[in-house]
Amino acid sequence: FSLEGPLGSEKTTFITGGRITYSNWLIREIPDPSFNRSKASFYDLILHLSHTFSEKDRIYFSAYMSNDQFRLNQDSTYGYGNRNIRVKWKHDFSTVFYHVLSAGVDEYSYYVNGRNNPKDAFDLGFGIRQYGVRSDFKYSPSNIHEVNFGLQHQIYRLDPGSQRPADASSLIAEKIVQKELGTESALYAGDQYRITDQLSIQAGLRYAFYRYVGPRRMYTYADGLPPSASTIKDSTDYTRGDLITSYHGPEVRFSARWMLSNNTSLKFSFNTVRQFIHMITNTAALSPTDIWKLSDPLIKPQYGQQAAVGFYTQPGTKGVEISVEAYYKNSVNYLDYKSGAQLVPNQQLERDVIGTKGKIYGIELLLKKTAGKLSGWLGYTYLRTLLKVNDAQAGELINQGKFYPANFDKPHIVNLVANYKFTQRYSISVTSTYSTGRPVTLPIAT
Repeated sequence: FSLEGPLGSEKTTFITGGRITYSNWLIREIPDPSFNRSKASFYDLILHLSHTFSEKDRIYFSAYMSNDQFRLNQDSTYGYGNRNIRVKWKHDFSTVFYHVLSAGVDEYSYYVNGRNNPKDAFDLGFGIRQYGVRSDFKYSPSNIHEVNFGLQHQIYRLDPGSQRPADASSLIAEKIVQKELGTESALYAGDQYRITDQLSIQAGLRYAFYRYVGPRRMYTYADGLPPSASTIKDSTDYTRGDLITSYHGPEVRFSARWMLSNNTSLKFSFNTVRQFIHMITNTAALSPTDIWKLSDPLIKPQYGQQAAVGFYTQPGTKGVEISVEAYYKNSVNYLDYKSGAQLVPNQQLERDVIGTKGKIYGIELLLKKTAGKLSGWLGYTYLRTLLKVNDAQAGELINQGKFYPANFDKPHIVNLVANYKFTQRYSISVTSTYSTGRPVTLPIAT
């Protein structure tokens, strides 16, 4: 359902909506008794409000909430949800200069409830919450020149996981992982300028500051040896707000477009990025059990560089577009995990992960038609995502220290969308997707 309109006057408007599935009702109608205890459900809700104070001031409020849950027969129940709230105020200093101040909270959590056997029944949970505020300015002195600058600040609060017995009859031991807290602040500035009718450029610089703070107990390990319980040298307890470690550095953005003719262009881009929060996926689990980890003294921030070049043209045929784009990216400090690693819950994750360097490269081809009775697009992507262990203290090598396919490496992807319009009232559409499979490691013995 959805509902929108004014609230009292035209200065205040709202949009609200929601969705819910009836899949549980369908599952119960399946005659196979193995589905009797299965379920799959989701819902999401949205709300958006806007109010105009004057010709120069407007305020916006938005909220979103969703929840998904599924269980196959008598297996564990999996659930996960998102919640976020955002408030934004826009002020126009003039027709060419405005400011946007925004603040919000984003939250993601999931849980797993195992009830197959009362003696090992458990409740497993994970949560991540992010608070953010940013101040953005945009100045457009002419239709060929645009400048933007601002600052932002984020607070990361991670609940890295907890495992609890479901009830008094369960023999599962309680495990609660230490919470994590970090902050990221950044200043940025960018400039977009059309130098001539044929050439336009865009450049920007962002400088990020990251702090990892207490409360937390941190361990130090023997030099030159993999982190483990047997290589611990010492531990330090940090109280709330104590600085544990910090990182900082620049991020660069640059892109250019050269118009070869009225309907043909060549584009180039280069950028660098730093990421202080890591996502780790256990490929063996078909469930929402990904975890996030903040950078700390032992787990360094991710850093990547990417370059891309593209060719775009609209040949003589009306409504036809053709594009070819190639790109290459390298990264360092991407986290993979060791064999037998238990990610949730894990008190000392640094003992079960490995730092890697990666290279990602590929080419994308797109043929698009937007006019005529037949419209749609056909796209092909060749993409490789490869990793290599570069952690001197990893303690083990994957693929003999050579590059190996990452979990999401799918070299070939083909997408087709076609629409045929018979008349103004009748049309037919077809959608097709093909991709090669993700890599898998098969056991050599049981």
